[in-house]
Amino acid sequence: MPKKEGNEKQSGGFHLDKWFLDFTGENGEAMIFYAAKLTWHGWTASYTSWLQYDAVQGVRLKSRFRNVQMPQKKDHLIEWSDAKFGISGTWRALADRIEARIFDSEDGFLDWRCFQPASQVQLKISDRVLEGKGYAEQLILTVPPWKIPMDELRWGRFGSMQNNIVWIELREKERKQWLWLNGEKIGNCTIEDDCISIPDHNMVLKLDRGAVLEAEKKVFSVVNKIIRYIPGFKKVVPINFLMADEFKWLSKGELQANSSVVSKGMAIHELVNFKAHEP
Repeated sequence: MPKKEGNEKQSGGFHLDKWFLDFTGENGEAMIFYAAKLTWHGWTASYTSWLQYDAVQGVRLKSRFRNVQMPQKKDHLIEWSDAKFGISGTWRALADRIEARIFDSEDGFLDWRCFQPASQVQLKISDRVLEGKGYAEQLILTVPPWKIPMDELRWGRFGSMQNNIVWIELREKERKQWLWLNGEKIGNCTIEDDCISIPDHNMVLKLDRGAVLEAEKKVFSVVNKIIRYIPGFKKVVPINFLMADEFKWLSKGELQANSSVVSKGMAIHELVNFKAHEP
């Protein structure tokens, strides 16, 4: 469990509180919600976005930097609503919390708190009520992310009726990875964009990357808007970090054990390439 610091180490007053909530429905519909608050040298910017996907309309995205509501956590329940978007939702935990300190240094740290590796979700959007499965996590950074050694970042989550898997991998000269299978931390794994191998359990998760949810230079897009609220911020972000390529997929996942399919479900996963722009 990440240690609590009475006096949080911070690099230049940097502090980011970022929530990620998602939803997948039985009809192939998926949604992702972000809510974040960034503080840097006394300046503050908040950000929220709502990504919707279905097979007919594809990807739709709404975002803004004002009147941002952060999720509220109460025991095993997370509630989030946004009047501007006309949406409210509840995420009820179906699995125990997992967490890790992904990075620690004299300048600051990155704590990853996955409150719900698997959730039962209810969304109310105007006059629609949607029921489905989901996931909820929070990141706390007290160090600028470009100070974390990584050329590539891979993250993902898979959920089915029987199993859930969550993974993170940072690649630089070496690979640092974290993977949990039904709450159990597993080592000695291979994490790729279309396949997760767990040799110690003779398991393989196949991912079809059937729908592209994001394929853009998202860091560049967000930073360009943040500078309206935090003067000078863009000047300190390294160009390779600023110009990173990000790909996020919605996949049908098939978990195999000893070459036999044990469960099928949905996965949301991503690759961020920080070496897309070589100086």
